[in-house]
Amino acid sequence: MSDGKPLVRIIANSRAMQRVLDLCRRVAPTRATTLVTGETGTGKEVIARYIHYHSPRRDKPMLVFNCHGVPQTLLESELFGHERGAFTGAVHARSGLFERAHGSSLLIDEVGEIPLAAQAKLLRILQERRSTRLGGTAAHECDVRVIATTQRDLRALVGRGQFREDLFYRLNVFPIHMPPLRERREDIAPLAIHFLESSARHNRCRQSGITDQALALLISYRWEGNVRQLQSVMERALLLSGGEPITERHLPPEIVGGFVPPQAGETATSLTYAQRLLLARALHENGWSFARAAAQLGISVHVLRQMTARLQIRRAD
Repeated sequence: MSDGKPLVRIIANSRAMQRVLDLCRRVAPTRATTLVTGETGTGKEVIARYIHYHSPRRDKPMLVFNCHGVPQTLLESELFGHERGAFTGAVHARSGLFERAHGSSLLIDEVGEIPLAAQAKLLRILQERRSTRLGGTAAHECDVRVIATTQRDLRALVGRGQFREDLFYRLNVFPIHMPPLRERREDIAPLAIHFLESSARHNRCRQSGITDQALALLISYRWEGNVRQLQSVMERALLLSGGEPITERHLPPEIVGGFVPPQAGETATSLTYAQRLLLARALHENGWSFARAAAQLGISVHVLRQMTARLQIRRAD
């Protein structure tokens, strides 16, 4: 980019992530409110920054507010601002994030955590594009591009009366769902190498790469913590490796569990070995219950048994 702003690097070899980036490029030039959903650690904030840095508002910094665990009064004060004396401890007037983000973007992280009373005020701002401070009467214009993120199911919260339906539809103008890492396995190897290189620079460590066998283990793992977990695993492996190539010895036990070595004439990068490792790990993680492993893999028990026999996967492995 020519404006000197930092580029947000997104590794997107998988079709799932290519679809996400296509949606981002379509919505970035607009002012449409965007709702980014997905499991923890999938990179929702990274996608929000990508949208901002590819928008006409990129010359101004994107402001960020995380709603998780913030008391209602403090949350409203941060978002909407307050006048002097609006509540105990409000000794000075203070502008809110909506005022300060005028002409830019505001990321509201974990929007599903906002209390109902504050949801009404957020809805009003999104509808009227004007913000009023706590304890005040003057309305401030706020030309703000709102990007909200959540790992919670907002539709379910609406059904339980914990989230306003009208606010949900106001936020859900342009939804983008971040796929979990287990659904974008093509991205795992390049992500792992990227994190290895960036961790080496950050920690001023020498790194000599990673073996194909270790990469195969990473690709076959389920990654409940998603991209954030992979980043932590690669930094730990780098520090344990002492500058040597990272092997399965440097990976956590939960990732090595269910490991099967390549058979004679089989390489760690072959499709057959990837299938053997993926099936063996699923069976290991599910205590060799074919029913649970098949459900995890999204195939039938009959197909799993056929593949297990064909690939010569045995519990002794």
